[in-house]
Amino acid sequence: MPYFKIETSQEPDFTVIRELPKKASVFISDLLGKPENWVMISINYGTEMMFGGNSKPAAHVELKSIGLSKENCADLSEAICNFIEEELRVPATRIYIDFRNIEKKQFGWNRTTF
Repeated sequence: MPYFKIETSQEPDFTVIRELPKKASVFISDLLGKPENWVMISINYGTEMMFGGNSKPAAHVELKSIGLSKENCADLSEAICNFIEEELRVPATRIYIDFRNIEKKQFGWNRTTF
């Protein structure tokens, strides 16, 4: 049940748009060691963004998951920034990442919670 959301001002080419959701799904599954069938990906391209007083390519990323450890966030940040830089050509200096650990009872699915 990890949720990985990317909002970016970058407008990639059609090939990236078609392939990135699957790449992101596999990436997050591997990164967190969770089955891919529980991973949800959301990507919004071409979002108007201002960061550091300019509109150069930027990204805001959210990673929510049950059991997300605070101690791992620095390592996760490095991996996610590398992924975004490689796939979307957004520099790590223009990426913010919001990590959230979700309690099982606060994450709904299939008419109940985990």
